[in-house]
Amino acid sequence: MRFPLSSVMLASALCASVCISSGTALAAAESQDPVRMAVVSAPDADFITNVFGTLLKKAGYNIQYVHTDYTAQFTAIELGDLEISPAIWSSSPELIAAALASGSVTKVGSVGVKIRETWWYPNYVAELCPGLPDWKALKNPACIKALSNPETDGKINYLGTPADFDADDERRIAALGLDVHITLPGTMAAMVATMQGAIERKKPIIGFGFVPHWLYGSGVGTFVDFPPYEDACRSDPAWGVNPDLVGDCALPTGDIIELINNDFAKREPNVTGLLKKFVLTNDDVAWGILKQDKGGLTPEAAAAEWISANEKTWSPWLQ
Repeated sequence: MRFPLSSVMLASALCASVCISSGTALAAAESQDPVRMAVVSAPDADFITNVFGTLLKKAGYNIQYVHTDYTAQFTAIELGDLEISPAIWSSSPELIAAALASGSVTKVGSVGVKIRETWWYPNYVAELCPGLPDWKALKNPACIKALSNPETDGKINYLGTPADFDADDERRIAALGLDVHITLPGTMAAMVATMQGAIERKKPIIGFGFVPHWLYGSGVGTFVDFPPYEDACRSDPAWGVNPDLVGDCALPTGDIIELINNDFAKREPNVTGLLKKFVLTNDDVAWGILKQDKGGLTPEAAAAEWISANEKTWSPWLQ
């Protein structure tokens, strides 16, 4: 699912953040200093972050949500401008590796949510592109024509991601020799709405998709099978089908992980303990996204509804 903010931009984001006062403590909070976490305008990540933030509030902590980009949070956690992110997609291996290599950030564990993100198409598109889900079907002239439009100069019109995502699409397109034009949506909500609108009209379309998600995981579409990811794909041109370029593979599959600033972890070890207990399912996150996309809820409201309905799940975590 996802470039660092300058110090000025981050300071502005901190000033614009929302501070939530603590409630009745169920576990001892070491400090009343705000615990700062990123919200990144992604319904999956923001739902997870708000669920965990609500749990911290119940444990007696003050929570501060900082509005920033997905990719910017890595540097912010490293510098101590954010304390935690409980919603990092492991399909961003270079960003994660750089944060961990700084010596200032630790991976606490996994939220328990399994992920996949890559190109996705509605099932009816397979009739226009025989051979799908194999990526080589996208090189067929008939498929290219079916998925192009007058604005793409004879290339496939691919519905890409918001600009701050780490989707690696440009390198993939170049390395695999695909005739593809990338159309960038302004937000994830626009990306999903455009895909859903095309499906309702049975319009040929291909775009970025991911699970967990209520649409991309619903069975109405299929992921493209690119060459499976290996680390060498991003560093060694000799790896893969193109001996001259890197990037000729899918994004890595994996899970959603939790990162914490090391200095903060030393000051407030109970937060690390809660992170280690914190577990959600794919269905939980897909539900949270659906509540936002179709139910009109904010991430905060969706998280509050989940908390209300799942006390038997989370209450032992606070003991």
